[in-house]
Amino acid sequence: MTAPLPIVLLTDFGTRDTYVGQVKAVLTARAPAAPLIDLTHEVSPYAIDEGAWLLETALPFLPAPAVVLAVVDPGVGSERLPIAVRASAAGDPAAARYFVGPDNGLLSAVASPDARPSTPGRCPAPPGLNVRAIEDPEVRLANVSATFHGRDLFAPAAAHIAVAGHHETLGPAREELTLLPPFAGRTEGTTIRGTVIHVDRYGNLVTTIRKEQLPQNFKLDINDYGIEHMVRTFSDASPGALACHIDSSGFLAIAEREGNAAARTGAARGDAVVLTPR
Repeated sequence: MTAPLPIVLLTDFGTRDTYVGQVKAVLTARAPAAPLIDLTHEVSPYAIDEGAWLLETALPFLPAPAVVLAVVDPGVGSERLPIAVRASAAGDPAAARYFVGPDNGLLSAVASPDARPSTPGRCPAPPGLNVRAIEDPEVRLANVSATFHGRDLFAPAAAHIAVAGHHETLGPAREELTLLPPFAGRTEGTTIRGTVIHVDRYGNLVTTIRKEQLPQNFKLDINDYGIEHMVRTFSDASPGALACHIDSSGFLAIAEREGNAAARTGAARGDAVVLTPR
């Protein structure tokens, strides 16, 4: 018998409540031998864009084949579709990944950046993606809560894929998919504008400005702080100093050495950053 696929979990459920435990209980009951990988359960509540960014930056390091169960779902119970997407690996069909979650842009990492739209919205599914609506009543719990599809609908669907190795029986094919624009700074003349997409545990401010967009020398403004010091690693900055660096995700970030840049600057997720060459 073929071993079940690993299941990777990403949610905004946090760990204070029993939500994650209930989801994992359903997964274990229906796919008892499937390895479970907790990518994160600390996506900011309702933050679809942050969840999509976290999934995108982690994707190169996830196993393949695998099932990714992602739930950041402020529209749970509404008309937004529950979907499963098969993303084929170039040159290796056996290494496909399956993505299960709400069709609200959270699963944008299934599409390459150049295949994503310039504004958020529904668009034709890019080549290489097979999208299915999750409709099969056999692949869900007997009673589906209007407010907990992560447990009652998405977890059973993910477990089914992990065991069966396919998603074709979950429901009808869909030709469209909701996608977010590529994460990148917006160029206006010589200025690049971005936002803080994520604040990590250390208070580092990760922006949407990509490494490839950076001029050789620049100044970065956030709130009332102007930062001109670019370092390769944290120890290259003086203790207590604010500096920019390329985060392990490949995006420009702001850190305070052995401190908390978010607390220091008063910045939060969604705040604007402005980069100007000098």
